[in-house]
Amino acid sequence: MKRNNLVTAVLAGVAGIAGIASSAQAVNINPDGLGQVLIYPYYTTNNGLQTVLSVVNTTDEAKAVKVRFLESLNSREVLDFNLYMSAYDVWTAALYDNAGVPTMETVDSSCTVPYFFSNSMGIQPFLNFAYSGPNADADPERASITRASEGHFEVIEMGAMFGPSAAAATHVQPGAGPNQQLPADCAALVAAWSIVDDVDGYWLADSSVDISAPTGGLFGGAALINVGEGTMFSYDAKAINGFWDDSVSAGVRHSGPGDELPSLTSGQATTANLFDDQGNALALTYTSSIEAVSALFMHDSVMNEYAIIAGLAARSEWILTFPTKRFYIDPAFAGVGVPIAPFTDALRTNATACEDLSIDFWDREEGVPTATPGSTVPLPSPLPPVIIPDVISFELCAETNVIRFDEREDAPDDQQTPAAPIVGTNGFDSLVTFTLPIGYDAGWARIDMPLNRDNAGILQPNRMDAQGLLGLPVVGFWFESFTNGNLNGGTVLANYGGIFEHKGTRQQVIIATQ
Repeated sequence: MKRNNLVTAVLAGVAGIAGIASSAQAVNINPDGLGQVLIYPYYTTNNGLQTVLSVVNTTDEAKAVKVRFLESLNSREVLDFNLYMSAYDVWTAALYDNAGVPTMETVDSSCTVPYFFSNSMGIQPFLNFAYSGPNADADPERASITRASEGHFEVIEMGAMFGPSAAAATHVQPGAGPNQQLPADCAALVAAWSIVDDVDGYWLADSSVDISAPTGGLFGGAALINVGEGTMFSYDAKAINGFWDDSVSAGVRHSGPGDELPSLTSGQATTANLFDDQGNALALTYTSSIEAVSALFMHDSVMNEYAIIAGLAARSEWILTFPTKRFYIDPAFAGVGVPIAPFTDALRTNATACEDLSIDFWDREEGVPTATPGSTVPLPSPLPPVIIPDVISFELCAETNVIRFDEREDAPDDQQTPAAPIVGTNGFDSLVTFTLPIGYDAGWARIDMPLNRDNAGILQPNRMDAQGLLGLPVVGFWFESFTNGNLNGGTVLANYGGIFEHKGTRQQVIIATQ
């Protein structure tokens, strides 16, 4: 795809700036990390890892917040509840494997409905009801709770609180620990969503009571901790601003625990403010709010580094999450049985919808693997449907995906990386492994999103959304870990880990009109 010429680019930039200046309400990703909606691209309880997370309310108002965990394969809910935060509050929790069941545990006293802090010592197992039984989206073998052992999660502000409800959520009571305070009356907020003696609680009767428009100011983050290895990988949540305005009633925004709304489809803004890869400001208006949210994550390529240096016992894995995909491919959310652009594959009987992508590799000296005699190119597992010289095609079939980089098995022993993965996977089509040629133990790679082939391998029109943005809505990062066994003469083993956010490009195809 050729880039737009200079004149078109300049005109697009001017139009975009004008659009942003005149847009009273538009969604945007806040580079400063504060917002009304938070997207956390990855959680896992695999491979001995625990995921710890936080949500922070930076405002002087109490907040009603929806917390929703979504499994990796098709982003069906595995836990959904309401969080009621007092002013300046922080809520924390941990996810871990409990005898094969992904489980959330919190020792935080902030009000939730149901109130986990006072129930079962704050422990709540994940649930598979959204993809099993009458809600099954696949064959019975894919209804296992193991499917929920990795995925992503989202936090959506439903409104600021005032009056007795805000007072109930405010920490005022002395707690058992030092400097600990308990909320005034979390039981009152639970009762507000309960039926007692055939009488509806006040929020069941009217969910707008004591709720005003969302004001934003939330931020959060998560960390993956491997206690056995002594490693921690931490990241910040993506913060979306401008999701809500005052044009919809509080009763629509504020829903009960376990309700699938509000979701990323619930916002009012249909305009997205963003920048293309040339730095041009764009204000793109769509027919639905979910298209505007997706536009914030649209990329025609994503790039990052890899390092699998054997002498450092280095391991590399990339996470690629499509946070809005379910609203384009799953009839339960999209309302139709065909994929909606920019996604191209409908939900299959195994609960996957696969997208063909391509990847290019470079080492640290600009070397490129080529398909010439006596050499090899990286191949993913399972094998791709089509291989073009110097371009490797592969599929991503889950909504939260892990890409693992590995050395060839026939490499010399001193050039092989450890077999142990960093994050592991749940075994449900979320993993693609690239086996790299000998010598390609460090460098960078680029995944291109516009490539689109049908089942026969025939090129189709490039993926693009309704406003001409190429690619797919994607977010993620690179996990990297190293091991140092040489400390104190080899008597001390040190492990190191880090997360590096993906870089990307964004292009808009401008269709000329007469």
